[in-house]
Amino acid sequence: MANYKPDLSCQNKFIPINFAEQILPGTFEYALCYIVENKLDLSGFDGKRLAKCTCQ
Repeated sequence: MANYKPDLSCQNKFIPINFAEQILPGTFEYALCYIVENKLDLSGFDGKRLAKCTCQ
């Protein structure tokens, strides 16, 4: 007889996140985003599909 895992569908919740509201100036995340987007040479990744950071 098959041994199925219990149904835990109550744990599969998707929460909408707006990164523009999450990455606030003065936070570590904002600083990291700024450095990655503006200071690092990422030319080695040209032509590859990468997610864009929303900090400006």
